[in-house]
Amino acid sequence: MSPMWQTIGGHLILMCILLVVGLKGLGGESEFLFRAQELNLFLPTAQFYEQLATYPGGSLSWMGAFCTQILYIPQVGILLLVLLWWATLWMVSQAFRLPVRWFGLLLVLPAALLAAIVQTGYFIFYVKLAGYIFVPTLGMFFSAASLWIWRLLPYRNGLRLTWTILWAAAGYALFGAWSFAGTLYMALLNLIEESAKWNTRIANTIIALLSTALVPCAAAFIYQQTAGEFVYVAGMPCLQVGETILTEFKYAYYAMFVAWLPLVAVGIPTRWKSPAWMCGAVQLCLMALVVWGVSLRWYEDHNFKKELKMARAIEEADWNTVLRIARDGSGGAPTRLIVMNRNLALFRMGKAGDEMFTYPEGGTTPKADFGVRMAQTGGKQLYMHYGKCNFAYRWCMEDCVEFGWSIENLKVMTKTALLNEDWEVAKKYIQILKQTLFHGDKAKKYESLLHRPDLIKNDEELGPITHMMNYGDQLDGDNTLVELYLLNSFARGHGEDPLYQEQTLISAMLLKDIDLFWPRFFHYANLHEKERTMPRHYQEAVYLYGQLENKVDISKMPFDPEVKATYKAFMEFNQKCGTMSEEQKAVAFYPQFGNTFFYYYFLVRNIKTN
Repeated sequence: MSPMWQTIGGHLILMCILLVVGLKGLGGESEFLFRAQELNLFLPTAQFYEQLATYPGGSLSWMGAFCTQILYIPQVGILLLVLLWWATLWMVSQAFRLPVRWFGLLLVLPAALLAAIVQTGYFIFYVKLAGYIFVPTLGMFFSAASLWIWRLLPYRNGLRLTWTILWAAAGYALFGAWSFAGTLYMALLNLIEESAKWNTRIANTIIALLSTALVPCAAAFIYQQTAGEFVYVAGMPCLQVGETILTEFKYAYYAMFVAWLPLVAVGIPTRWKSPAWMCGAVQLCLMALVVWGVSLRWYEDHNFKKELKMARAIEEADWNTVLRIARDGSGGAPTRLIVMNRNLALFRMGKAGDEMFTYPEGGTTPKADFGVRMAQTGGKQLYMHYGKCNFAYRWCMEDCVEFGWSIENLKVMTKTALLNEDWEVAKKYIQILKQTLFHGDKAKKYESLLHRPDLIKNDEELGPITHMMNYGDQLDGDNTLVELYLLNSFARGHGEDPLYQEQTLISAMLLKDIDLFWPRFFHYANLHEKERTMPRHYQEAVYLYGQLENKVDISKMPFDPEVKATYKAFMEFNQKCGTMSEEQKAVAFYPQFGNTFFYYYFLVRNIKTN
């Protein structure tokens, strides 16, 4: 087979491998990729570009943001990633003159790029780099392009040296620290190139190294917004949340920058002549190491995936899907965000009183090396749906200042402005959303609600929220504790709207506060006196509190016989388990009584709200 056909065949095999890895591997992360798009923003305006370009590497972030928006259709975004990976490998193979039998070495780079994506987890909510998902891929793509162009240019007339200097200056301005990969590998290839005199090559290498060192320092005088200690990492993601430095996250980025080192030894004209079996053995060992490294960094957390799926379902007002996800017991006990999303869905569907305690309860801490706050991960949606529009808007604005503007925050801010009848504010955000590639239809829908409070009240998504905005003005704060704030706010609330009042009753039950419960219950009963039956869990709470305190005469209340029988069986079983610890009782009681308020009141404890 001719060398040309061998090369074509080698690249076809590489493309197939990348497609399989991309579609099969990243395909399982489609909800994560979709959420990454929601937490991103790209606008086709000069102002948007100029805002990013005020920092070195801003053009790369601009391109990354453009590509990230395509993850609205995750499969298309994955294909774009794969194509960029393959194009990068093609240029690298040309730049290093890599023999086909060593093509396996090329897979180190896409493996590192893949690891940088799949290790993210909850960090996606704390990223401060626009276009985070695509930036590493694009950064290495343009560095590979710079090497390929360098290889095409001859040494004569100083063309390669001119290109090196030009790339060091312009590359840093456009792509930030990602351009260093191109410049440093030019310096390295200069040393081993045999088509020029050694003194020319040494001079070119020294100039390339000096350019890498000095250009960022000089640029600091132009990009005054970039602090001096950050000039050598400009355009790179800040792998830190608060005071926590995500050291392990850096390994994937280190791997990207050293991924081409093995290519140097096998790509030079006087390369080491190795036997075929050794060539295969070396690459197999390296591939095993790469697979192990990626699997080690691959973030797996069933609760995280559930939260992502729930967020999309809530956005689409698909409450049945929220409940279906809540029923899924994989991953162990749920996080508080899962529990709160579930309770919101039950409340919206009018099922809270009968089913609230029939779902798994829990308070699993989000799996992350840093503190994860519900205010960042799902609190804004919850605040909005419970009518706390000012809190939702406040957290959106804080996140926009800290982490940058996003589609998700713009949509929440638009809806809260509509609910508050701040028409000019809503119009401003609608105009921004109309400029996006995939969210124009949503913007047009919101636009149809401008100056139409009657339509808002009848809207499938926003209408129910208007019932929850039944409170007076007051100055308070949540201290980032979303659940605790909502529970206390509603449990001490009072209103004549039946939906609002039911939430006050639910909150008093969840707080297990008997003194708050009774006035909320009687008000609820008066507002629903025409209904034939009282929801089961409300009956259980009334019967239990009546038996415990005897402050309220419940003898004439029409309880379902099943409620009384369940309470009696619960107490009898408790007598049989007298010597058990509370933890042992929680396990023993669950199969028979885990779906009752009795179980929740006595045996669900030490759950930390956030």
